[in-house]
Amino acid sequence: MAGTGEQEEYMAASAQRILETLQGRLGTLTGGKQVSGDTDLVADLGLDSLQVMELLMEMEDAFDISIPVNVMADVRTVGELADAVQVLLA
Repeated sequence: MAGTGEQEEYMAASAQRILETLQGRLGTLTGGKQVSGDTDLVADLGLDSLQVMELLMEMEDAFDISIPVNVMADVRTVGELADAVQVLLA
């Protein structure tokens, strides 16, 4: 099962990279506010719909993926967005 361990390690590294990328992008959008996985994109950061769409486009470019708009209906926090990106990368 060494492959499983390597896959888990890769997934953990990917999740960390996604979260770090999100934190960097959100830091720019929010003027440097502290961001964690539990941070709510709208309630805590005050992002409007245009800023959320910009964030999605930046994440698509950063990871060379296409994020369906309907994914955002299930995403409220930075961590949930990171999880959604990770699923699309798998």
